[in-house]
Amino acid sequence: MKKIFSILFILSFTLYSLAQNDSLHISKTEKTKKDTSSIIFTHSAKKATWMSVAVPGLGQAYNKKYWKIPIIYGLLGTFGYFAQKNHKEYVFYRNAYKDRIDGTTTQDPNSTVYYELLDNEQLKTEMKRWERNRNLNYIGIFLTYIANIVDASVDANLFYYDISDDLSLRLDPMLINTSNTTSAFGVKCRISF
Repeated sequence: MKKIFSILFILSFTLYSLAQNDSLHISKTEKTKKDTSSIIFTHSAKKATWMSVAVPGLGQAYNKKYWKIPIIYGLLGTFGYFAQKNHKEYVFYRNAYKDRIDGTTTQDPNSTVYYELLDNEQLKTEMKRWERNRNLNYIGIFLTYIANIVDASVDANLFYYDISDDLSLRLDPMLINTSNTTSAFGVKCRISF
């Protein structure tokens, strides 16, 4: 009986202690209120990278490097323009070559004058040249897009990097005395920060 009474006493004491309010407990209304003064903007490299993946130049805008956006779109526009122009020339020479091989005429009677001066090998060479130029422009578009993503990621990672004026590297000529009576010339490298 004594054991049962002591177990009930300990159990009731435990339940009573669990029912007490904690003085450090935060009420639900206090949890929902946000202290806007303590919110600190953290620059996310992942966010900048994904923004540049979605829209070229958006990661640069997020990194506050606005001067890079016209360069990106200038390169993309230039490569796109020349890719389209080279594709039109490629299609022209490809159709001319096919017409020559098939013995038919092109749909455009004005275009037959120029390529009639070329033989089959020259038509084939021109076709390959314009195809190669078009493909190089596509590669330029792809590399510009990749460089845009890499640039946004690197800039975001170095966003808080301190570049101060007191970093310096100084190279001075130096005369080095060796163990015997001869001397050697060298360069002294001094780094200060």
